[in-house]
Amino acid sequence: MQIAAVQTYPITLAVKPEFYIVSSAGAHAVSRYVIVAVRTADGLTGWGEATVVPLWSGESQGGARALIHDYFEPLLVGRAITSVEDVAAFVAEMDAIAVDNPFTKAAVEMALLDLVGKQLGRPVYELLGGSRNPLEIPIKFSIGLREPDDAAGIAAGKVAEGFTAVKLKVGPDPEKDFARVRAVRDAVGSDVRINVDVNGGWSVPQAMREIARYGPLKLEYVEQPTPRWDLDALAAVRRAADVPIMADEAVFSVEHAAQAIAKKAADLISIYPGKNAGILKSKRICELAADAGVGCHIGSNLEWDLGTAAMCHLAAACANVQVERFPVDILGPLYYAVKPRNKPLRFERGRVHVPRGCGLGIELCGEELEVLARK
Repeated sequence: MQIAAVQTYPITLAVKPEFYIVSSAGAHAVSRYVIVAVRTADGLTGWGEATVVPLWSGESQGGARALIHDYFEPLLVGRAITSVEDVAAFVAEMDAIAVDNPFTKAAVEMALLDLVGKQLGRPVYELLGGSRNPLEIPIKFSIGLREPDDAAGIAAGKVAEGFTAVKLKVGPDPEKDFARVRAVRDAVGSDVRINVDVNGGWSVPQAMREIARYGPLKLEYVEQPTPRWDLDALAAVRRAADVPIMADEAVFSVEHAAQAIAKKAADLISIYPGKNAGILKSKRICELAADAGVGCHIGSNLEWDLGTAAMCHLAAACANVQVERFPVDILGPLYYAVKPRNKPLRFERGRVHVPRGCGLGIELCGEELEVLARK
């Protein structure tokens, strides 16, 4: 399966106004993507997706496309990619010529795994060793820094649709944050799981105060309470807290995960292909965490259907992604009015269905992407 060409499509999608996310990390009202098409001489196309946010990972559409075409494409064209081992070898080559840029690298890896799956007639989760979780995965709905009544209305509506878990952004305004979470708890009742995501917005003393105050609201866990660069702070909060603490922004790489585990900084680690530079590295983090008795969770950067499909395959293949205990953030397509024309992901009653077709199970259309790229 020799690579003949690499194409990229920069597209931008608006988040539905009623759901756009505001958090301690900023506003997420639009999503910018680079869709990657890796085409073979015999007519197959592997698809990948980079969800680029400069404030999150330092990547942009222009930078991602330049890295792909100037550095990665020359190494790919003319090359045969026929196995997961071939993909892993190319991931190592990308790391050897460019540091960081996790979402860009993940998009290329995604496309190559999609190609291998199509060539072998198997879904990606089978390439990763088979399903270790249900192929209908429980998910949660995420709500930004909205007024308490607004947040409560969104949460109640999603619970009526079948969701059993809700995530709420908190951080900048302690009183309004607490009122928001309390309003949601009152609206959804005691059986619905609620967690809060601070996006690194608290100091250690503030985290200790706020987590104690939230006790009566029965939080499922607290996500990234302290800044991403301070694992010692995260570990201090974990030692003091009586609810599980999740690391998200603190773990972008396998090395970050090893450090967080060594410092006992988290009960859970949020992984996903974009943030962790690919499915294979995300899976490695999950295995490291499992060996240390630390659970994993799937986070999100509001991916479109393609990137979300990659998250589905990762979750299906990793037993340590504890989907039944902690419903995951595989939810991006729910926030957009625009869907791929050909077989968008299927969501039903608070669950996402893992695509079972060959590769990632999502087939995009170049003409459709060209139209979106011009908007």
